[in-house]
Amino acid sequence: MTDTKPYEQYLWSPKRAEYEAKEIPEDLDCIFCAQADGDDRVSFLPVYEDDFLMVELNIFPYNTGHLMVVPKRHVNSMTDLSDEERNRLFSMVQRVEELQREAVDPAGIDVGMNIGKAAGESIPHLHVQLVPIYEKDRGFMETSLDTKVMKESLKDTQEKYKEHAEILDEYW
Repeated sequence: MTDTKPYEQYLWSPKRAEYEAKEIPEDLDCIFCAQADGDDRVSFLPVYEDDFLMVELNIFPYNTGHLMVVPKRHVNSMTDLSDEERNRLFSMVQRVEELQREAVDPAGIDVGMNIGKAAGESIPHLHVQLVPIYEKDRGFMETSLDTKVMKESLKDTQEKYKEHAEILDEYW
């Protein structure tokens, strides 16, 4: 018997391996910042760009039509955004959802962020991912290869959050 997991037998991304093997210039601190600066050493597939943000196709998509909304200013977390930046970012996320519904006609859309390496962040620059889900697709969590076992009920977790809800007061 082999230690190979079932998904390792058929999931392979030669483009990802090619990308990871590519040498990143030493003076390049952040791929997204380099894209925002127009650095031709990095490639990307932009859909929209303005002074504040970029909307681009993920070059390693979870599904067809996977888009990212990326602030041009280097920020690692939502807490680094000003109120205006946050409002503009999520206004664009709303518009990108509409764009995806019109252009690729998904049955649903997964929207998410990975903030911090432990959360699955591969690029330490805040960005929002919008992944279209089509009929007969499985959901984002089911396609991410691992299943997380919850150690407590959602109700118990909700109560913990309520105990510390005053942290949110300054944002509302």
